[in-house]
Amino acid sequence: MNADRQNMGQHRWIAAAILLAASLTLAATPLPRARNNWRYSRAIELPATDSTQLAGIVVPQDAYLHAQTWLPDIRIIDESGDEVPFVRYAREDSTNSKTLPTELIENSFAPGRYTQVMLSVGTSAPFHNAVEIETAETDFIEWVSVEASDDAQVWRIVQDRAPIFRFRKESREGTQTVSYSPNNARYLRVRILDGEKQFPVLRASVSYKTVEPPERSSMEATITAERAEHAGENAWRVDLGTPALNIREVRFAVNPAEFNRAVEISTSEDGVTWSSFARGEIYRFRRGDATEEHLAVAVPSYTTSRYWRIIIVNGNDAPLPRVVPYIYMTPAHIAFEQQPGHSYRLLYGQSRAQAPEYDLARRTDAKQEDAAVVGNVGPEEENPDYADPKPWTEKNRYFLWIVVGLAVLLLGYSAIRSLRKNSAAS
Repeated sequence: MNADRQNMGQHRWIAAAILLAASLTLAATPLPRARNNWRYSRAIELPATDSTQLAGIVVPQDAYLHAQTWLPDIRIIDESGDEVPFVRYAREDSTNSKTLPTELIENSFAPGRYTQVMLSVGTSAPFHNAVEIETAETDFIEWVSVEASDDAQVWRIVQDRAPIFRFRKESREGTQTVSYSPNNARYLRVRILDGEKQFPVLRASVSYKTVEPPERSSMEATITAERAEHAGENAWRVDLGTPALNIREVRFAVNPAEFNRAVEISTSEDGVTWSSFARGEIYRFRRGDATEEHLAVAVPSYTTSRYWRIIIVNGNDAPLPRVVPYIYMTPAHIAFEQQPGHSYRLLYGQSRAQAPEYDLARRTDAKQEDAAVVGNVGPEEENPDYADPKPWTEKNRYFLWIVVGLAVLLLGYSAIRSLRKNSAAS
């Protein structure tokens, strides 16, 4: 009888431990909207207004260190703690290109001078500013000049010298498009300035391109030169301090020399295992007084990796001297409606917040956003009453494991005692 009571007591303890573990596992509650669940804030400084107006700020770079990746926890509140709708946007580049009907009316070669292509874009040509040369050549670099004429008699120079190139042996497509001063001339005379042999031009197309450059800002990061895996490479390791956000470009400061080099970018979550992420090329060509250069590699997509590795592949050429990479990002803009007599704060640092949805994004357009009153963001302030929004089980996971472990031990102990009792009875 005493043994049965003892077993019943043990079973009660085991049941209680299991119920406690189960209840703790299910203890997660819906995300609270209380102000104290946001750990950091900054005052927003705006000029006073007598009427409702759209105001805008730029999210400071150091806020990314304490915010979630992609900034879903960003909020705007007023002095009463009420949430204020906002729209978040970034100024990326935009390119519009319209190809014009192009007729190739001459393709000739002047030995010792150049290959010449004459093009016509029609009697009532609209403005144009770019010509693309199509060729079967796979590995080349050539210099090109472009002239324009209304009657094919009197010519004016619209591009004195620009390069076209391709290096497929090195998986580098380069560029075969030459930009020139906008004009609406009917005729173009394109010369590939190599007199040794005729350059094979298959086709050429004329277009008008308009480009709105993107907004970029240099991102503070720890960049250290490191020993390259292969001889003849320039290599750097980058620690962003936080998962990458809106990084769109790597630019290079290079000494005044002529070169053309491939660039490889890898990323890593832990600084140990690396994955190839982006490729590009940088170059500088100089002929006489003309210089053509491209010293940036675009990042094709977003990544959440904190660590980056940047390598310049020099091949058999000497490594580029005094070259330094810089990381550039696209700033995040926040626009909201400022009401008379109200003050506002920027909140962030909420580990469980999800991106909000407001109809303000559907009520404003890019012109209104650009015309918004510009506000300044004050220094970061930590909330002294901060309450971690994580459920109790996440904040006390070690205690939960202890409880589960005790339950397992008690179950094991009970099983052993039962086996011993059954053995003794038999």
